[in-house]
Amino acid sequence: MSIFLSNRAKENAKQFWYGLLFPIAVGLGTSLLTMIVLIWFEESIARDSFVEDVLFAIYALGIMVIWPLFAHRLFSRAKKLGKGHLIDGARISIKLYVFFLLLVVLPGTIVSIMEMM
Repeated sequence: MSIFLSNRAKENAKQFWYGLLFPIAVGLGTSLLTMIVLIWFEESIARDSFVEDVLFAIYALGIMVIWPLFAHRLFSRAKKLGKGHLIDGARISIKLYVFFLLLVVLPGTIVSIMEMM
């Protein structure tokens, strides 16, 4: 038995969850994959600082750049196509990104600056 009353409601729920979770999964997945590569090849990569620097940059970009860019892309595309539930999912993904910045990144940055003084 389906929990949806109609196929339209089912499609709307799919659009919403796609708009919400796709940018998060791509951004965090990029960062997680890069971290796994860094941990897996720790000894061989540690000798080459350029590769390590590039992987750390990709790790940071996954969360800081890829997540909001994908969310913005979905938001603008859904607006053009007129898909309201996809717009709502992408909007909440962007809001979660801002919340993540305020809750995780900003305090970490403040602590780092305070330690340097």
